[in-house]
Amino acid sequence: MIIRELRAELWRNLEPLLLRPSEGLTVLFGSNGQGKTNVIEAIYFLACLRSFRTSRGRELIRAGETRPARLSGLVEAGGLSRRVEVEAADGTRSATLDGKAVRGAAAIFGALSVVLFVPEDLLLPRAPPALRRRYLDLAVFNVERSFFKEASAFQRILKSRNALLRAGRLAPSLIATYDEELARTGARVVMRRRALVVELAPRMAELFKALHGDLAVELRYRSDPRVEASGDEEGIRLALLEGLARQKAVDERRRFTSFGPHTDDLEIVLAGRLAREHASQGQLRSLVLALKLAELGNVAERRGDAPVLLLDDVPSELDPERRRFLFEMIGSLSCQTVISVADRQLVPPLKGRRDVRIWNGRAEEQAEGQA
Repeated sequence: MIIRELRAELWRNLEPLLLRPSEGLTVLFGSNGQGKTNVIEAIYFLACLRSFRTSRGRELIRAGETRPARLSGLVEAGGLSRRVEVEAADGTRSATLDGKAVRGAAAIFGALSVVLFVPEDLLLPRAPPALRRRYLDLAVFNVERSFFKEASAFQRILKSRNALLRAGRLAPSLIATYDEELARTGARVVMRRRALVVELAPRMAELFKALHGDLAVELRYRSDPRVEASGDEEGIRLALLEGLARQKAVDERRRFTSFGPHTDDLEIVLAGRLAREHASQGQLRSLVLALKLAELGNVAERRGDAPVLLLDDVPSELDPERRRFLFEMIGSLSCQTVISVADRQLVPPLKGRRDVRIWNGRAEEQAEGQA
């Protein structure tokens, strides 16, 4: 999968942008605050119809503008060229694929796929469980087109059930209806997350071993013990339904749903102990690096085409050994990579490298040795 062209208008601080990334590595460099991350964010938004930095559409539009921000990407995948176009306004967004209006990120699945790695990801093992669930869900969506719709259905039912709990309107028949739907949609979410963890775990362990020798790594998806004991979707549904009934009195007191996939977690275990409690800072960074590279390889295998890798200022957060490992893996995976750094000397001279200076919202291609 290759982005041949990226255009941006009225996107944050960027001047009208035309970027033609290298098929290999594109290095966006320049001082902080010049717009490097805004370019990374624009590519991510084209693929996912969402920002990794904000949920407020107004922040995506150039200050003082009332017109929507516009993005356009020419993408080549599987021998086909597709044009993805997006408009982002305050509270709204719209997208077209090859000139035809589409709804939701699932509709452009296959046209553009990305794996994002930002410095905040390095905190994932010690982050709140909600952030690890979010990571899992985004990773599932990268390989399962239907998951966006499935997860959205679960969230809608959960939101409605919580609204009933807050209002105190708990007619038995009504809450039972919501519980049935919450268990049904929740079972699908659990199955999707479990399947992804099974795929990622051996890849992650192998990658981590290359950095840290024989320390054993496990990736575990954790749920309520009764849910974990259920091996198929129907068993999970029944376990969720039973748990919701069991927690009903507690939920009524607390006025929110305290049981279900929205309370699950992703555990990273190192040498038999929870990494978030016992791993060193260096080990934690290696674990996350291995996890993200495992995701990249998994997407490439599942979809038959490597996704675009987006790295926002990650090399500056890694020591020389981990930086070397990262770029060795990128080279071996042969995926298009767009990376932002303040100091481009942190990036090795990989084949096909193209350097683009970002300054004051403008993009200027430069030779590798050019100042």
